[in-house]
Amino acid sequence: MNASEAMMPNPAPRHGVAPPQASEEVTVETRFGPITCSPQALIEMPQGPLGFAEHRSFALLDLPNPRLAQFRLLQSMADPAVSFVVVPTGRDSSLIEQPDIDEACGAAGIPPADLLVLLIVTVRQTPDGSAMTVNLRAPVMLDVRRRMARQIVLPNPAYSVRHPL
Repeated sequence: MNASEAMMPNPAPRHGVAPPQASEEVTVETRFGPITCSPQALIEMPQGPLGFAEHRSFALLDLPNPRLAQFRLLQSMADPAVSFVVVPTGRDSSLIEQPDIDEACGAAGIPPADLLVLLIVTVRQTPDGSAMTVNLRAPVMLDVRRRMARQIVLPNPAYSVRHPL
């Protein structure tokens, strides 16, 4: 089973504290209302996302709209107003070159087999309607085994912060 198939395997202790038992569901407050999830959806970002360093505890949730099943919600556990729509991709995606993925894995301390890449989605209003883009320059690198994530700014200037979806 690879990281993108596993999404969130068996929980590992965080900072020496045992995680909730697998049978305990967690209710997360979101901008879409409360969403119930398993403890395996909880992740830590010790440095927080860029610009949100004080937010370190997150849940990776399904969006309530089934038409948006390809997207996930990276939701702060401390503040319902802080969330990011993300699109998961594997390390074999063609969007980011393999050497850059390998370098980011090393910087984040994530074994390549445990990696899931999350790309932050932005929706902007344009004169023609709306446009969705993803930030290829600063992906969130998620270790699905340890449930730890880190947003990495890739040094390669070829990656756009507004790559069209």
